[in-house]
Amino acid sequence: MIRLTLIAILLVLSPLAQAERVFEGEKVVELFQSQDFDANLIKAEEGDVRAQHLVGAAYLYGLEVQQVEVDHEQGRYWLEKAAGQGAAEAYSELARIYRKGMGVEKDASKYEEYLAESGERGMRSRRLELLDLYRDGDPELNIEPDEDKYIYWLQVTAEDGLTISMENLAVRYRQGRGVERDLEKAFEWIIRAVEQDDSLAQAYAGEFFEQGLGTEQDFVKAYMMYDLSTGIGREAKYELADKMTEEQIEEAIARSWQWQMKHGVVRPSSDGYRYQPDVSDLEPLSLTPESDQ
Repeated sequence: MIRLTLIAILLVLSPLAQAERVFEGEKVVELFQSQDFDANLIKAEEGDVRAQHLVGAAYLYGLEVQQVEVDHEQGRYWLEKAAGQGAAEAYSELARIYRKGMGVEKDASKYEEYLAESGERGMRSRRLELLDLYRDGDPELNIEPDEDKYIYWLQVTAEDGLTISMENLAVRYRQGRGVERDLEKAFEWIIRAVEQDDSLAQAYAGEFFEQGLGTEQDFVKAYMMYDLSTGIGREAKYELADKMTEEQIEEAIARSWQWQMKHGVVRPSSDGYRYQPDVSDLEPLSLTPESDQ
């Protein structure tokens, strides 16, 4: 049995707001440092949201090359203007202002409010911060851990592609901790992480296939998953082999090799191979029963 220590949770409490990144895919720090402050100030006064953010950041941190001195009040003013137009990055900076007390008293409620807004609007780094905040709390700001909010942000980050969140959702659904127990959902989440070639998820998926949790029991797929997970699933793989025929083991090895070739990886656990099987004529294997041929 694989024993994994994972973080935790899931449950959708409300739909995720549409992302409102105004610098999506851009290097904001470089834009901030190289900006024409005077030109941006004019644009900001005309209502340009990008300029409002850049001007606000210039006042907040100072911009020596443009001879802009730190002015927290002005910085906050322009960032609030940008936030008022839905800019995720501006909400992120406002959260930092109230977290650190930059020109204002530290304010836990405003920090949480602005942090959540930035997360809802697409700031991935802030989503991770929200995960930590509601899992552990913040003694300095007297913010207690919050299971429901932690579950919500775990869901968001899992949907965002974070494999550790997917794994933790699988754990929560399997155990019924913080959510209603649902083995099929647990299986779905762990397979989503497996499909990103995550070794920890592969080890965990091996248990699902070996025990038939949320899916049909399948020793070949279980052995394959344990093999792909490298050292994490090594012991479980050897124990499972005692329940399998030689033909099943050879097929599982071939399936593992097929996966490695497809994903361009080499697993150290493959050192137990007696051969490198020819998989050129091997039909693709689906991990989900409904798609199996």
